Amino acid sequence: MFFICGIGSTQTFPTKHEFWDVANKTLFTSHAALEAVDFGITHRNLSQGGKELDPMAKALCESGTPGQLVFFGGRMAGVVALSYLLHKTGHHKLERAFPLYASADSAYGVAYSFAHR
Repeated sequence: MFFICGIGSTQTFPTKHEFWDVANKTLFTSHAALEAVDFGITHRNLSQGGKELDPMAKALCESGTPGQLVFFGGRMAGVVALSYLLHKTGHHKLERAFPLYASADSAYGVAYSFAHR
């Protein structure tokens, strides 16, 4: 048992890698897909009289399609920008973790929107 645990702990995260490697491309693509679905279902719900519950998104999302595009596009751009900043400052684990967190947030938005349409 200790031998197996020891093997798992000897694996290290690469200290240097290209920002646009396969892992980041996959993370950003999956996040963009979730943002697109979140945009679509939010747009549909709001156009049918629904309310935006996110106080940070409320002003933009309730102002119509252009505001929703700015909000969801800005979220996507922000995720890539913050990940790049973390990459450049050597925080490679956080560089990967932040898009996962943002994707989970978008997935929650999608699930909530589908449940309350």
